Amino acid sequence: MSSFHEIWLALLQPFLALFDPSKRVFIPFLLGSLVVALWANYRRGRYPAWRRALFPRAVYLHPSALVDYRLLFVKALVRVLLLAPLFVSTLSVTAAVAALLREHLGVASPTSLSALSAGALYTLSAFLFDDWSRYALHRVMHRVPFLWELHKVHHSAEVLTPLTLYRTHPIESLLNSLRGSLSLGLVSGVFVWGFGGHVQGWQIFGVDAIGFVWSLLGANLRHSHVWISYGARWERLLLSPAQHQIHHSENAAHRDRNFGTVLSLWDWLGGSLYVTGAPEDLRFGLGPEQSARYRSVASLLLSPLSSSLCAARVMANRPRLLRASALAAVLLLSCDVGTRFDRAPLLRGFAECAVTTYREVSDAANLLQVAVKALAEAPSASTQDAARVAWQQAIDRVQQAELLQFGPAAKAPSPGAQGLRSAIYSWPDVNRCLIEQQLVHRTYQSDLFAATPENTRGLSALEYLLFYDGRENACDVGADINASGTWAALSDDELARRKRAYAQAAAQDVAARAQTLLATWESGGFAAQLGSSGQGSTIFPSQQAGLSAVAEGLFYLDETVKDRKLAVPLGLRDCPQASCPAATESPWAKRSIPHLRNNLLGFRRLFLGCGPQGEGLGFDDLMNAAGAAELGSRMTADLNAALLRIDALKSPDLATAVTHERDAVLGIYDAIKRITDALKSDFTVVLQINPPKRVEGDND
Repeated sequence: MSSFHEIWLALLQPFLALFDPSKRVFIPFLLGSLVVALWANYRRGRYPAWRRALFPRAVYLHPSALVDYRLLFVKALVRVLLLAPLFVSTLSVTAAVAALLREHLGVASPTSLSALSAGALYTLSAFLFDDWSRYALHRVMHRVPFLWELHKVHHSAEVLTPLTLYRTHPIESLLNSLRGSLSLGLVSGVFVWGFGGHVQGWQIFGVDAIGFVWSLLGANLRHSHVWISYGARWERLLLSPAQHQIHHSENAAHRDRNFGTVLSLWDWLGGSLYVTGAPEDLRFGLGPEQSARYRSVASLLLSPLSSSLCAARVMANRPRLLRASALAAVLLLSCDVGTRFDRAPLLRGFAECAVTTYREVSDAANLLQVAVKALAEAPSASTQDAARVAWQQAIDRVQQAELLQFGPAAKAPSPGAQGLRSAIYSWPDVNRCLIEQQLVHRTYQSDLFAATPENTRGLSALEYLLFYDGRENACDVGADINASGTWAALSDDELARRKRAYAQAAAQDVAARAQTLLATWESGGFAAQLGSSGQGSTIFPSQQAGLSAVAEGLFYLDETVKDRKLAVPLGLRDCPQASCPAATESPWAKRSIPHLRNNLLGFRRLFLGCGPQGEGLGFDDLMNAAGAAELGSRMTADLNAALLRIDALKSPDLATAVTHERDAVLGIYDAIKRITDALKSDFTVVLQINPPKRVEGDND
């Protein structure tokens, strides 16, 4: 990304925050605070003068407020260009904590809690620990001299507006970000270990539900001139706007009071609680002499650095405090630091990959239709060979697309499901007898053909029609076509002619359905929905929902490739004999090994990237950003090993390979099983435990 582009995106951040539910200046939160302020103003009998009372020029155009407005853009640049590499990923902390607990405590015992109850417990635990950690860090910022010099930036505000929230030194913002990642990652890691990767907190628009409601009910009034007290009883539990305004007061009696964000419980227990009642006459800031040092953006950024260094030198003479600070720094630096990963480009990449893959499927289906039509019109060995090659090319594309069974290709209850895949390729639901009954009754010639069962159409039916040269049928002797003698009455030439006509109808149907599937993705269709997950999509309310849907496609490798395509023929499951080679895919074309290879290539498109050699964005980039690069490398190595083992087989037919190269096929199974084992454990943790964003608190 170019520096100009990064700068442009950084300058847009203050405006984009208005539309981000994790920001306190999210428009609905501002409107919620306005409603609360109007209600408070009305209760005091000042409703007619609400505009002057709520938006006084002396506050919003005060020199201190104007500095806040300019600081917003400067901090956005500093954050993106200088501090972004230092942020710790919540996912990396989550994965590390869960792995540590599994290593030392083993696998957690199964719980009887429902998903709803576990989600409620997770939501409450994450909120409590996050709120306490905000209180604790805030108190430390006041108590430790060199940190106080940084925190003074926030307290230098001489008037309070909702944008005073962002009047913080960038280093303090970094510390708060580290705090948030560590606190939420610790709680998430414990719950991942205890409940598995699917535990989800309660969310509203992708942010934690408690923080959302709290912000909607007037949190922005904490930084305002509007006095709202909850009264002595409630202010021992919840911190009111008035209590936070007391915290900003320069009055000595108010100093070091009310450090909390949502709960005042921590201040009550810590002896720093100040309960309000009637409005008090407050002056904000650090006093005339100190506040004068913080009246420009440059002084807000630079002056605290020199003061903080001086305070740190003084602290060096206090060994105990110095050792504690050094230990904290070592612990932070030793964390597996991830990067802030923008998931929107990843989701757009998946959408583009799906469109590319389905376009390849559609193009191959069109070529198949042309080749089969040529065979029907001029049957010969060469046109038959051409039709078979076209089928092979089409099935290769479809086998890669098998990993894209999300959205329109999938079946309900997958988001956006339309069940379009099975009409193109219905395996393992294939019924040869039904296909042969169609040959006798010539249903393929009627308008009802499109409504016949999916397992009598599609590429599975075409495989039988193009590759099977036998004369017998698979129906039992009591079936109509056998009992009535209609099958036996067909001459070899007539049967071959009907197969060609049937194949032509089936190929035309496949081409039409492949085009329909492609159209559902293109032109503002499902691709736009997936790419805008959490940002306007009507199907995916959060980016996590979009990623989870795509990840469902990866599990085809476990549920179908490993357990059905390999385990059954090998006799590892659902097989009464030592092996069941007859259970392999593609029994007539005998190309089940290339199908396995293309399934793995489809997996690679999502996991590594959609380019020919795995270039582009994929789930491995999410692994790297979450601090789980080793997991991504391990899964990639197993993927490459499986591909190499497949290429080393002598036969393209799995039934033959199971009989004559069983150990080699078992090696493929083991390599794929290593991938799917990681897919179901560590990958699920890193991907699906995407803790809901916390709504900003003070000094975030």
